[in-house]
Amino acid sequence: MFEPHGPKRLTDIVKGDETWFPFFIIPPERLNRISRPSRKQVLPHPAYNPNLAPWDFWLFPILKDRLAGRKFDRIQDLAKAVNSELQTITEEDYQCVFRKRQIRLKRCIESHGEYSEGL
Repeated sequence: MFEPHGPKRLTDIVKGDETWFPFFIIPPERLNRISRPSRKQVLPHPAYNPNLAPWDFWLFPILKDRLAGRKFDRIQDLAKAVNSELQTITEEDYQCVFRKRQIRLKRCIESHGEYSEGL
């Protein structure tokens, strides 16, 4: 089962061959089952569009660069290193990401899903 926090979370996103999975994807049939009681409509995810990348996609290249070449004997050591690196990201960095995300989403809506350059 998927765990949102802790060392087990890292094993969900970082595999032994160093393949990174930057976000957890709920299978559509499960998402529909979950949302049915609330009567919320689940829209299918559109075709690939960089403007719709998960908001946290920018974190993974940063972490990958900062942790490159380091070896961790235990998943707890990796978790500690990742958490340490995440602590160095400032509130201003996050605010900038959210502002850009809002602009990208607005452009995506206005262009009916077409890709927008420049962000």
